[in-house]
Amino acid sequence: MRWKWLRVLLLAAALLVLLVVGGLWLLLQSVDRGAVMARAVQEVQSATGRDFAVEGPVHLSVYPSLALVAEEVRLGNAPWGTRPDMARIGQLRFDIALAPLMERRVEIGRIEVSGIDLLLETNAEGLGNWNFQRAASAEPEPSPQPRTASPIRVTLAQLEAQDIKLAWRSGQSGHTETVDVRALTLERHPDPARAPNAWHVALDGSWRAQKLHAEGGVGVQLDAQTGARSIPLDLDLRMEGATASIDGQVDLGEAAGQAQLKVEADIQSTQALAEMLRVKLPLPVPARFSGELALRPRQLQIDNLELETQGQTVAGSIVWDRGATPPALQLALRADSLDLARLFPVHRSGQGAPDAKGDARVFPDTPFPAIKPPGMAIQADLRAERLVLPNGLELGAVQLRGSSSAERIDIAQLDFGLARGRFNLVGGWQQGAGSAAPRVNAQIKARGVALDAVLALARRETAISGGRTELDARLSASGNSPRRLAASLNGEVRVRVGEASSAGRHSSGSVQGELVSALLHALTPLRGSDDSFKLRCAAARLPVKAGRIEIDRSIAIEGDRVDVVMSGLIDLAGERVDLGMRPTVKKGTGLDPTAFAGLVKIAGPLGKPEVQVNMAGTAREAVNIGAAVATGGATILGERLLGRVNDAHPCDSAYSGSAKTTAAPAAAAPSPSSKSGAAGGRLRNLFGR
Repeated sequence: MRWKWLRVLLLAAALLVLLVVGGLWLLLQSVDRGAVMARAVQEVQSATGRDFAVEGPVHLSVYPSLALVAEEVRLGNAPWGTRPDMARIGQLRFDIALAPLMERRVEIGRIEVSGIDLLLETNAEGLGNWNFQRAASAEPEPSPQPRTASPIRVTLAQLEAQDIKLAWRSGQSGHTETVDVRALTLERHPDPARAPNAWHVALDGSWRAQKLHAEGGVGVQLDAQTGARSIPLDLDLRMEGATASIDGQVDLGEAAGQAQLKVEADIQSTQALAEMLRVKLPLPVPARFSGELALRPRQLQIDNLELETQGQTVAGSIVWDRGATPPALQLALRADSLDLARLFPVHRSGQGAPDAKGDARVFPDTPFPAIKPPGMAIQADLRAERLVLPNGLELGAVQLRGSSSAERIDIAQLDFGLARGRFNLVGGWQQGAGSAAPRVNAQIKARGVALDAVLALARRETAISGGRTELDARLSASGNSPRRLAASLNGEVRVRVGEASSAGRHSSGSVQGELVSALLHALTPLRGSDDSFKLRCAAARLPVKAGRIEIDRSIAIEGDRVDVVMSGLIDLAGERVDLGMRPTVKKGTGLDPTAFAGLVKIAGPLGKPEVQVNMAGTAREAVNIGAAVATGGATILGERLLGRVNDAHPCDSAYSGSAKTTAAPAAAAPSPSSKSGAAGGRLRNLFGR
């Protein structure tokens, strides 16, 4: 009995399934697939004003759900487009709800798309092919008629797309890009507050061989007052070595191409990002970036920018205008403390490498790296309360305003604090015409600079303290190496140093050292118990012409007991120095003039001059030099030093350039040749000749 009832139940179930399948088949047969697709084509053409066609077969599918499937679908491009079709779709699948079929209506809740080839492009005027506009009809519109309900209703809840090739082409620059999307899912956002126009999107793809993943919310928003449409979005992006979040909106319609976005990014590695952007990113990681982006046609503006790396933050704004001629970039950046030595450490080598001739020089003839400003107009306004350069030099309160173009770089203002003083620089660089060497010019002003701090920065072991310094310089040169710049240098440098003090050092008649050390040796009593020196002032006026600095008593030093004036030549091109100086003991000091060097010569290579000091019998030999002058045995350097100058303020005279040389009185005629030869020999010994 039990098996009999079981057979009855199975038979009834089979009959029920047959009835359902049969009814479903009859229901499907009642659907006019051609009419449905024709209505769909008509709706798309009406909405876009473009040609829309289904060129492949259209059929119904019952697995895994009831669906209408269309193949080989295409959407026409704009009339000015580079190809006939804007989009080509391999297969479109529309899931159909069963219940509305009972009322002979087709309701689509889910769409699947695969094999998409989509081209987004602009024309020469910047108009995008995604701006759909219906062509105006020449025929008068018919009187409105009552509309019947459409047999097709789309209540889309989910869209899935696979195998998408998205191409971009700019009609203005001809630039093209391609993005490959492996999978795209779009479904109603789970947050009811975002309904009905908010969607959750997930995308997996690649751009320039770098994998990308995006996920978040998008929607369509309509301004009730203006009628403007936009896409609000809230996305999270992920790629190798970096993550980012984007919150804002993208405009549609007439405002297409504009967007307002807030971006935040965490960067752990720059390799993949640099390959994607095709630029070098010398950014220390990890780094954080945030900013408010305003995208407009041919312009990008970033406000409230913050870039944090290695515990340091740079803030400000950037404007990039690619519509300008040439393209323009504006930078306004600031930082409380910026340590470039920490961000970009320099691997310091030893002494300067020899030049092509094999000898180390102060100004090597090694060409500068080629300077090629970008082909755009750049304006920069940079500020930092503390700036550490890659070589470790620390600057305070830095302000830089400058600009550059394809052929020149101009510095309108560069202010910074250094050595307890302030520096100001104005200058520029200009590419020479044709094969001509580039030209540089600079105006430098320094106030309140401490000489002892400058020497400490230069790592000079000089026992000096104080010395507030003022500097004014106007210089210009041309060349593509340090040596050529030095050889073509023109202009003037003026320096004034205030009160300072120094502990003297015992020295022999010849001392190897630098110019600063040479000056200290010349000023220091070489014998006696008091080896200190107090500086009242020092001044220099250095005219430069074609790399040569001719000094005619235009360097002066006033001490509390000794004054010094200098004359001679500094040859920057030949890297030679030939200076003579004579300390003068002031009256009333109680010092023995023989305790000081008489005539002192600083001569030799610029990088390592030799100080030659004539000690005993200086006063007596100085008298005989007058005879040597009369016989032509003295150089111009000697003539300048031996002329009498009654100057109570040599620093002021040297700084202003008003110091004048007067001829020394004629000395008694020398004795015959033996005496003349002796005088000439003493002169040669005195000047090292």
